[in-house]
Amino acid sequence: MKKFLSVLLSVTLLLTLAACGGKGNDTPDREAPDLNQYYEDFMAALGEGNQPAMMDVEADYIAQFYPGLETYGLKQSVLKMAMISAVAYEFALVELEDASHAREVADIFQARIDAQVQGGAMYPMTVEAWEKAKVITNGSVVALICAGEEQDQAVEAFNKLFA
Repeated sequence: MKKFLSVLLSVTLLLTLAACGGKGNDTPDREAPDLNQYYEDFMAALGEGNQPAMMDVEADYIAQFYPGLETYGLKQSVLKMAMISAVAYEFALVELEDASHAREVADIFQARIDAQVQGGAMYPMTVEAWEKAKVITNGSVVALICAGEEQDQAVEAFNKLFA
């Protein structure tokens, strides 16, 4: 009888552990938010008269401002910067195809901030804004946010996307 109970308990324990184990893939990964929608909503919230003139960062400029970014597969990208250098506004928002590269992309974005602080931003007020800029990583999404006086609001709105 003792042998039977030992075998029964062993089998029960084994089945219980098997049911609790696994790779954790039973629930699908949370889908990344629409990064362009975040950008558009944030800019609209500033009001028409308070929105800085922004331009897309495209082609060769991507390699110039974010060297190496072009080598990573991107599911989404929103790369915008102010048209006037005296305005410290820049959004680099990307969703990577491979989340394991998030740290590397975050380093690229941090290098952009460092370059602006160390002389790229030529005016004292823009340097101050760049000193407050943030790089945020959430899974496969990496963001550089420099939003002047609205920095805290921009970061808060971005972080709410993942709450």
